[in-house]
Amino acid sequence: MTVEKGNIYWGYEGKREVQRRVDIIETRNSGTQYIHWTGIKKDGSEGKKTWTERRKFEGWVKGLFEKGGAQ
Repeated sequence: MTVEKGNIYWGYEGKREVQRRVDIIETRNSGTQYIHWTGIKKDGSEGKKTWTERRKFEGWVKGLFEKGGAQ
């Protein structure tokens, strides 16, 4: 699945279903794309923020949770 900035995607962390919002998609000097995402907690508040390679993030995604549009 191709991810877009501003959308919230869901996938699994172990056996737990989690949601992550894509904040930034950036291409580094090496040509590799990275995604900066924010975890969304069950109560809707923001959790941890981190960078992940785009191909790994897209491999983790199981589906679109909420369409947010570009921020």
